[in-house]
Amino acid sequence: MSIYKDKCGETELRVISGSARGKKLISAEGLDVRPTLDRVKESVFNMIAFDLPDAIVLDLFSGSGALGIEALSRGAKHAVFVDNNSTSLSVTKQNLEATRLSDLAETVQSDSIRYLKTTSKTFDIILIDPPYQAGLYDEVLSLIYERNLLNPDGLMIVESALDDAPQIPSGRYSEVRDKKYGKVKILLIKA
Repeated sequence: MSIYKDKCGETELRVISGSARGKKLISAEGLDVRPTLDRVKESVFNMIAFDLPDAIVLDLFSGSGALGIEALSRGAKHAVFVDNNSTSLSVTKQNLEATRLSDLAETVQSDSIRYLKTTSKTFDIILIDPPYQAGLYDEVLSLIYERNLLNPDGLMIVESALDDAPQIPSGRYSEVRDKKYGKVKILLIKA
């Protein structure tokens, strides 16, 4: 029995645009992995298209790596994929190999909170898609803010359930866009 699948419900998981356009991605089964729907992913990446070339990207709670891979496919210079599950990271590595983007990526098996507390890297774009209802948004956003992990003029893309949207730390960050897709909410936050 395979622990992988190439379908997510009715929607096939794939790269939408860029150098790896159309490549199918796999997702781990049974791990409460909830890949971002293609229509949501396409809309989000179209919003940040001009910010992607040469960007350094952090894909927190990376799951299959689909968001970070989309960023690399569209011109990001480097992406760090962080997930605490070894199966998810194995899937991410397979997806990076299938899209021929491995040389632009680093995978880190770590709890995302611990990673944010210990990393010395800074990022141009941070993709935040934790398990819904896990209560992680406020701590993640606070750590990014307190540790100055987002570069000046950097962006955070936060995906949440409609009823679980995070609070943006007051001060340095501002909400640029708030978009709803069915039961999903996307926040675009700028430094």
